[in-house]
Amino acid sequence: MPKLARFSTPARIADPDPDAWSARVRRIFAPYVNADLPQFYDPTRTSTPANAPEPMLSWAAFPASLRAAEPSQAKRWAQADRERSLQDEYCEWTVVRDSARKIKRVVFTTEVPEYWEHLFAVDPDRVLKLYRKLVDPAVAAADLRAPDGGYRRENRWNTSKPGRLVHLIQRSNNLGAAVDLVAKATILRVDRDGVPVTDQQALVRCADLGDPLRNSDPQIASAVNVAAGEGDEITLADPVGLHLGRPLTAGMVTPDGADAAAFWKIERGDEEHTLRARFEVPAKRGYSVGDIEIGGKRIEFGGQVAERVQVWVKATVKPAAHTPEPQPCVA
Repeated sequence: MPKLARFSTPARIADPDPDAWSARVRRIFAPYVNADLPQFYDPTRTSTPANAPEPMLSWAAFPASLRAAEPSQAKRWAQADRERSLQDEYCEWTVVRDSARKIKRVVFTTEVPEYWEHLFAVDPDRVLKLYRKLVDPAVAAADLRAPDGGYRRENRWNTSKPGRLVHLIQRSNNLGAAVDLVAKATILRVDRDGVPVTDQQALVRCADLGDPLRNSDPQIASAVNVAAGEGDEITLADPVGLHLGRPLTAGMVTPDGADAAAFWKIERGDEEHTLRARFEVPAKRGYSVGDIEIGGKRIEFGGQVAERVQVWVKATVKPAAHTPEPQPCVA
């Protein structure tokens, strides 16, 4: 049963110092690898059987919290498009429109900010080149540097403005939050009457595992909690990160009858581990995303596409024989 030699970079993309990234991920894991969380482990320190299951946990990219708060479909699509701070499902997107205000492109990312901080520390010139490629050739090195010399996560080129998007910036969209959620979800919970807490949203509230109104947190927490209840040990599968699934294009009607699935283009990562992708119609077709219909309505908001995009993470479930003692709710 081998140990993981090192944590891979997100989507195993080429990196100037992969060992430095692995060390950073180990530091993120470190506070959770302890006696209080015996069923969560670091695969670079503890072996994993070669045939250990790696279930995929997936959810919709469009924020469930907005669906709960805003009854008007059009208003919540517009809200989500305007403010990335509302895009809280480990996925964020930006919309680019043409001169007629019709949607030309929707770009999605699940890239964690921790990786960009790492990359800036080991190769700031590469970060600058990537920004100029992904966002705007006008990006300057000073725009990306914080006063302390490190990377500025919320720089002016990675904002909610149209077309500007590199990595996640919403406060709970980061690798640390995902690791925290998975690790703490390995603890079984009982309510004040001693009854096991198994409902997804109730579990998130009981154990303070993020936001019960999100799609992601209840889905991840519940799946991990069930595996922990079997006595197994759990970790995040390598490469550690959040990934994009292809959008559901069934029901999308294009002006020329083309399959809209062909308009999904991966920009970072690969088919198996997509980190960044755009939904855009090639110019040669003579129409744009805004001319595609869903349910008889033209696409006017990026949120309409986001509702059909899946986000996912894989967990590794290592067979073990723990006899977990349920703990009372913390919230």
